[in-house]
Parts: sequence; C-alpha cells; structure tokens
Amino acid sequence: MNFVRVWWTLGALLVIAATIICLMPSTEMPHEFELNDKLSHVIGHGSLALYFSGLVPRRGWWKIFVFLLLFGISIEFAQYYMRAGRDGDPRDVIANSLGALLGLLLGRIGLARWPELAAWLLGRRTAE
Repeated sequence: MNFVRVWWTLGALLVIAATIICLMPSTEMPHEFELNDKLSHVIGHGSLALYFSGLVPRRGWWKIFVFLLLFGISIEFAQYYMRAGRDGDPRDVIANSLGALLGLLLGRIGLARWPELAAWLLGRRTAE
C-alpha cells in the first residue's frame, strides 16, 4: 500500500471539507465550529499547513503558503458574492495567513514528521 497516495487523497478531502464548511450558510453551521471567528481561521489554515508540510519537501513549503493564501482569498471572495449569510472579510485573509505561517512553523520544529509517525503506528518502516 502506497501511503503517499493515501495522504494526498486525504489532504484533498480536507481542502474540500474546509471549502464546504467555509461556504456553508452561517445558519446551517454546526455548533462545534462556533469558535472565535479569527481563531477558527488561524486553526483551520494552520492545520492545513501543518498537514501538507509533512507531504511537501521543506524547500517547497512556500508553495503551501501561497496555495493557502490564494485559497483563503478565494473563500472570502466567494463568501462576499454568495450572500448566503456569510461575509467576506479581509481580516480573515490575515488570520488565514497567520495560521498558515504558524502551521509551517510547527512543521519546522518537527511536527512535519507526522507521516513517519503514522507509518510507524501502522506497522510500516517508511511513510511511502
């Protein structure tokens, strides 16, 4: 079994889930997601950045940041134009960017090795 494909597939599903959650009308938002708005953005983008930092070589982490920045901007534009009980807020883009930087920082101090830990827990020698 090739874990790399599994991890990338799971990553794609996480991005899709984040998109759905971010574009869901606020009246339909599950109560579990009702944190402070900016904290939610920091945690969400930080989690995605940390997740992908385990899949992308460190020299390519700038691509993770750029992707998450563009993803956050796109979500805010979509929220603004959808008019479905959500508002596009430029401050959310800042919170998203800070979250992505925080996630990459956590990856830099060693948490990007999560695929190795997962492979070990699943009884494999390598993450591939």
